[in-house]
Amino acid sequence: MSSTMPVIFKVPLLLLAAYSNFITFTPPNPRTAPDEQSKYATAKWIVRQVRPPWVRALEKTITQSFIIFEVATILAMHAPPSLAERVLPMLAWRPASSALGVRITPTFLFGALLCAIGGLIRILCYRALGRHFTFELSLRKDHKLVTDGPYAVVRHPSYTALIMVTVGTLLCLTGSGSWLSESGILSTLVGRLLVVAWAAEVAWIPIVMILRVGTEDEILRKEFKDEWEAWSKRTPYKLIPGLV
Repeated sequence: MSSTMPVIFKVPLLLLAAYSNFITFTPPNPRTAPDEQSKYATAKWIVRQVRPPWVRALEKTITQSFIIFEVATILAMHAPPSLAERVLPMLAWRPASSALGVRITPTFLFGALLCAIGGLIRILCYRALGRHFTFELSLRKDHKLVTDGPYAVVRHPSYTALIMVTVGTLLCLTGSGSWLSESGILSTLVGRLLVVAWAAEVAWIPIVMILRVGTEDEILRKEFKDEWEAWSKRTPYKLIPGLV
């Protein structure tokens, strides 16, 4: 099915992946004050560490740039021949005809689905937690334990969503048929270094999130005691219903 689907249909799915990334990696609230992070002060550095804002901004910029290049390539493929002949060589390190390799694959569709679902769950988590949702490990003043919405399904749905968007993005942008794999950028040393560094940074994020789960549960258990115990019995799974 995907092999016969016109490549132009890839554009809205790429834009959806871009939006999911923007939502997922843009803090919905300002950074918390140091005193609101104090209860996590004894947690391991690898769990507490938060990427500096400039690293997060750089990673988002690179991700969005890869998506823009792929969208531009697809649109150029559908442009008048005179325009395509001028634009495509600027988007490829191989002969411009390599752009014809950009296509929709099952891997891409699965990645786009993960991004869409993950982005939606992330939005629902932002709404459920409101001002309590922060990228830093912290307990806000007058913090409340939120147990409804997506938090009634698993205890850490925002991390589930982040993992889905992260994996989905890697599948969308690095699989066969993607601009990265077809443009020839990976045949250059600079291109390989850039893509490997970017992919490593993206893949590192969910690892830190998984490591955080136990730390957050322990702090919340101590803070909310019986309320947390009751919630953990109603919602026994941390990330994936029925599995984890």
